[in-house]
Amino acid sequence: MNRKTGILGGTFDPVHNGHLALAEAAGELCDLSEIVLIPAAVPPHKQNREITDFSHRVAMLELAVREKPELHVSTIEQMLPKPSFTIDTLVYLQLHSAVDLELFFIIGADAFLDILSWKKYKSVLSATHFIVFSRSGSVNRKLHELFKILGYKKRNDHWYHKTFQKSIFSSSSLLPSVSSSEVRKEIHKGNSVNKLIPVAVSEYITANHLYCS
Repeated sequence: MNRKTGILGGTFDPVHNGHLALAEAAGELCDLSEIVLIPAAVPPHKQNREITDFSHRVAMLELAVREKPELHVSTIEQMLPKPSFTIDTLVYLQLHSAVDLELFFIIGADAFLDILSWKKYKSVLSATHFIVFSRSGSVNRKLHELFKILGYKKRNDHWYHKTFQKSIFSSSSLLPSVSSSEVRKEIHKGNSVNKLIPVAVSEYITANHLYCS
């Protein structure tokens, strides 16, 4: 039997409560066995701005999930070719896992709407299920149109691709509205971010003088 494994990638600069809520909501939606948070070593879409050192971003993630046994952190993108492309990560996970994995890629609607620009996007779609979170009805309509263009058909509570034999599950769950850029700006202003990120992460940021300048 395959292990149902959620994948949540991102820059995590820094990890915030929205990331954790997204992971946990996906786990409940699709009854996942585990969720792996994978920080991008060199995000392909953010090469025009300075990213916090990978070791700091990993350390903050480890602190954020230490009391959440269903969440794990993987540093595999540090070993893979740069920049960090989703297809390379998915292939590596499938080839190097000790058990058969049934992958569920967790993503926000805005990011999924750009999937046609992803490296080998058809290979990505054939390698993993998707769990797509959306906030508005207008975005949902765009998503559903894209699902159809990509070859998915509606099946009860999800969309299914007959050739890829993969599904897309969509959700409009109300999740915390927070972004890493918002956290960085608040820290730069000298404001408390304890309501936006785990306290242990906030303490780490302070101790290591991150996002101050």
